[in-house]
Amino acid sequence: MSDILYVPTRRRDKSGQVRLEMRTLPDGQLALPAYTSLQELVRCCGPRQPWMGVDSAGLQEIHRTTGYDVVLLDAAQPPPAAEDEYRRSGGWLQDPLGRTRTR
Repeated sequence: MSDILYVPTRRRDKSGQVRLEMRTLPDGQLALPAYTSLQELVRCCGPRQPWMGVDSAGLQEIHRTTGYDVVLLDAAQPPPAAEDEYRRSGGWLQDPLGRTRTR
């Protein structure tokens, strides 16, 4: 396993700031999706997903600034056409281990 995780981001806005793709899970936890390889990121998020690589120091800085509760590794995202329905239902991310609570 690499020392780098690949974290989905949103497209940069006019300010140029990087915004992470954070999600709130159905149980209220704040989740940071992260992928163990670029292949996994593309498989789970699609080839157009913006991303950035982070090492352990970067992950700690993200935690300091966002306060995320859990990192979901290699979590599948819904197909683009179904994204709004997933967001309304609160089931946006699928835990790869099938857990409902991920602590």
